[in-house]
Amino acid sequence: MNAEVDQAWRVGQVAGVAMLAGWIAERVLDTGLPVRGSGPLAGLIGLCLGSWLWAWGGWDSGPMLGSVPIIPAFAGAFAVCAVLKLVSLGLASPRQ
Repeated sequence: MNAEVDQAWRVGQVAGVAMLAGWIAERVLDTGLPVRGSGPLAGLIGLCLGSWLWAWGGWDSGPMLGSVPIIPAFAGAFAVCAVLKLVSLGLASPRQ
């Protein structure tokens, strides 16, 4: 049972850091999307995207939390929020 609790704690840490990274990225870039939870969702997607990009590039991952590097999570969250910002700008009506 102790191993299951340890695994759940690790998953909770990773999800929390990813969601916090997405929330910060969404606040900094102000995506303009009125969808609740878009920041934390961007963080979770960014975690996967950033980790994949860092592994593909062979870069040093830096500090880790719950066996997942933190810097790629933030970089992925900012990349996802940047794409969401571009989408929201594209959906905006033209100014006259």
